[in-house]
Amino acid sequence: MTGKSAILRACVVAAAAFAMPAQGAELPAATQKMLAALKLDASILSGLDKELAVPQAWLDAAKKEKEVVIYTSTRPKAWAKVAGVLKERYPGINFRHEEVNTAERRWMRPLAAFTQGRVIADVIMDMSGSVYKFREAGALIPLNDLPGYANFPAEVRQKDHIAVAVRSRYWCMSYNTKKLSKADLPKTWDDLLTNPKFADKNLALLNRANLWLLNVWTAKGDDWGKAYTRDLFAKLSPQLRKEGLNAGINLVSLGEASAAVPSAMMRVGPEAKKGAPVAFHCPEPVPYTISDMAILKNSPHTNAAKVFVNWFLSKEGQIAQYWGNYSPPSHKELLRKEFLFYPEAVAGKKIAVLDDNSEELSKRVIEEWNKYWLAAGGPGPKKKKKKAQ
Repeated sequence: MTGKSAILRACVVAAAAFAMPAQGAELPAATQKMLAALKLDASILSGLDKELAVPQAWLDAAKKEKEVVIYTSTRPKAWAKVAGVLKERYPGINFRHEEVNTAERRWMRPLAAFTQGRVIADVIMDMSGSVYKFREAGALIPLNDLPGYANFPAEVRQKDHIAVAVRSRYWCMSYNTKKLSKADLPKTWDDLLTNPKFADKNLALLNRANLWLLNVWTAKGDDWGKAYTRDLFAKLSPQLRKEGLNAGINLVSLGEASAAVPSAMMRVGPEAKKGAPVAFHCPEPVPYTISDMAILKNSPHTNAAKVFVNWFLSKEGQIAQYWGNYSPPSHKELLRKEFLFYPEAVAGKKIAVLDDNSEELSKRVIEEWNKYWLAAGGPGPKKKKKKAQ
């Protein structure tokens, strides 16, 4: 936990620009366009040449392989920005983006295929805590031979080097700035239960306990978690919403609820920039998650996959990801407040993270959550329609 706390502290205090010059070679036009759009000085890319210095044999083999298939949750519009920078770096490789929205399909399909002797994706992003399943199947290759790998803190890398976290997210609450003042906001998650401003349907609760409650439960323990889940439904009588996470922020913006839980910082910030009366706040401890990336073993495009992942681990790749979908970088030199919409929401606060043994706890948390969610009238899973006889 201490290491991850150090990451968070670095993220909100390290704002000074780098003194070194940008690069020996001129930056590609797409990269210059990206830096201009984000109002970043080229010096932020210092050391990029070294990060991108993969063996020439990989590049030659990657051109022969011609493409790499990437499974990710990134939307096409966001990917287009990332790909624009990437393709100018490596014009001879087709980086095939496959948007796979559900976490299960994103990792279950390629894992099932691997156990059958097939490889349907070369790179998997956003692995949703499933790295251990790939480890059990021996399905991933180590990444520690990539030049950019060492630039990521040990806390966001797997100990056996088979995956690395390429982005981080903070899952807390969005609130309507016309309905609530900063003085109304709870300092801790326990304070949320005792504040009448969030009671009587003023809080929109989304059915995503795995994104926030699981983390806080991990930090506070089973007794706290069970009591908190019970009291959340009993004391606040929240709106139980069936919409997605972004829709929850829209509900708050429209004033249909004073606040929504959970909401992601990277999703609230853009809405506020558009003029919506929303903001982001984190009670303590702050639920903090990371998204892993890995390369499948036995891929026919291993060299192209290595070139892609190494680029994504570089400063250029990490900033391109932020440009595309506002995902804060994990690169240790980019843990800066320029990549957070609300650094004050997390500065100096304890964070709640998951450990490597969270699978069993996750089952208990979801079971407890569903018990109260369904009893309070929350929408359950959609029933499949019966086929006409």
